[in-house]
Amino acid sequence: LMDRPLHGTPIREGSLWLLSAEDMATAITLSLYVNGFAFSHDGQEHSISVSPFALVRNCRFQATTSAGVSLAEFKCFKVSLFTQGVCFYFGIWAPGGTAERDAEELRSRWVVDISRAIRLVTQSVFPHFRVTCQPLADVPWTRRRLMAGYVLHHNNSAACSLLYCELHPQYHGFARLLFYRSEACDVVVLDLRISEVTTCCEKIGISCSCFSVDGHLLSTRSLAERRLWLRAISNVKVKLQNQAPGPTGEELQVYRAAIEEHMMSESRGLLFRMQASPQALLERHPPLRCAPAQLSDAASAPAPVIDDGDEGGEGDAACAAEPPVQRTRGRTPSHDGGDTAVEGDGASLGGMSGDFSSTEPVGDPKVAASGMQHSTSHAGDSDIRVAHISEAL
Repeated sequence: LMDRPLHGTPIREGSLWLLSAEDMATAITLSLYVNGFAFSHDGQEHSISVSPFALVRNCRFQATTSAGVSLAEFKCFKVSLFTQGVCFYFGIWAPGGTAERDAEELRSRWVVDISRAIRLVTQSVFPHFRVTCQPLADVPWTRRRLMAGYVLHHNNSAACSLLYCELHPQYHGFARLLFYRSEACDVVVLDLRISEVTTCCEKIGISCSCFSVDGHLLSTRSLAERRLWLRAISNVKVKLQNQAPGPTGEELQVYRAAIEEHMMSESRGLLFRMQASPQALLERHPPLRCAPAQLSDAASAPAPVIDDGDEGGEGDAACAAEPPVQRTRGRTPSHDGGDTAVEGDGASLGGMSGDFSSTEPVGDPKVAASGMQHSTSHAGDSDIRVAHISEAL
């Protein structure tokens, strides 16, 4: 629930039922905008702008309201602002027969249109870029790159950061996700180690592009890109579980070719090189910086690079130089408002680049905290699904 202004005029309006945790159903008129939605409830106007970390999906209820109305007769869907801890449930009354089929169709249109609004907000903050597998010729520590591209990193309930993410293969028992300030790959702001027990989860929603790696909540431009990242990470985890050695330079080329072939097979690669939106639908702020006392000295100069012609050893590409790292001491914020501990040389969070934010939640506390909280008590209503190894490329 955020108070960013809604843009333009409604792209869709209609009568729906607002369903609450108190088993109440209230008739409302919902107005959908390009970056959010609005409705009236209990005499108050509520305007909600969505963020990249939101989702919409179908759901169902079996309860009966205090007025004797069975919620099982409603075709329901929910809009979850999961980083805010708020969820809105809407329904279309479907008493049966033809009305039920019409309600199902109407619900589908609402869900698709809301998911498009969330995707538009998400894509509007990304620059024009392509997911790439090839390293930078003048940046030696990118030689181990499997794939790289921009992702959004959730910082807290009011801000996210646009970072350039790079996946490295297994070596000496772990792989790495490096997050840079930009595609120049000059300074690492987050170094996330991946092991065979690292948890990768995806948020379940219509065209939702959100996922998490070891508690770090991320979002890509599209569902196709999310699938690609999760499959590539899962494939690396398979290697780790089988205690595979680090790849040679030749093996790295094979891995990259497989990823590139997969990208080209998805709508001829269009989903991985979309144009940026002409207008960002979230406010941009200067990059977040840690207080000087929290930052340690920058990493020392990169180690020398072993010559590419040296084929005698485990993982030639693993010998590339290490990038400068902007380190912090203490803990990094997790997506649920808690903390993720920094363990040794593991995840470290420094200056974050390209920060987008909206203001803190506002509005009627009763509506946000009582009537429309997220609930996982309904069958099939979980937002999180573990990305299984079987989904690997």
